[in-house]
Amino acid sequence: MKTKQWILNAIIGALYTGITLLIAPMGFGAVQFRLSEVLNHLAVFNKKYAIGVSVGVVLTNLILSPFGIYDWVLGVGHTLLSFLVFFILTKYVKSPVKKMIINTIVFSVLSFMIAIMLILIGAEEVFWITYLTVFLGQFITMGLGIPLMLYLDKKLNFNKQMEK
Repeated sequence: MKTKQWILNAIIGALYTGITLLIAPMGFGAVQFRLSEVLNHLAVFNKKYAIGVSVGVVLTNLILSPFGIYDWVLGVGHTLLSFLVFFILTKYVKSPVKKMIINTIVFSVLSFMIAIMLILIGAEEVFWITYLTVFLGQFITMGLGIPLMLYLDKKLNFNKQMEK
């Protein structure tokens, strides 16, 4: 990767952590609206952004998560697995909107990993209710982020920024 790509990914990682810090109490637990998850959509425009987002998740979970190693493994694992599945499912999809819808669904469905973590640490007791609340938080956050990311891409051209 080029130096500029590394710098952009460092900025994305820092943005992810900073955004999560602003709403930290709402970014963890069974009912969470981690607004920084909207940055997952950057990978729609260029898959290299997945590095910065993943670094942001690692930093955020290391610094802010009250769930320690469980979040380091399952939280980060959720992001990495979600990106992997997303890239496989969208290999031949051209439409950014369709990709963002798929991305939202993948991250939301795979949020069962977060629900498992919350059950394992004893923060929650009922898996299906926990999964539902985490799923809905992820789905709503990323779903509402679609128009924002489309607007920002029109102004910034995320792919061009990464490849310039």
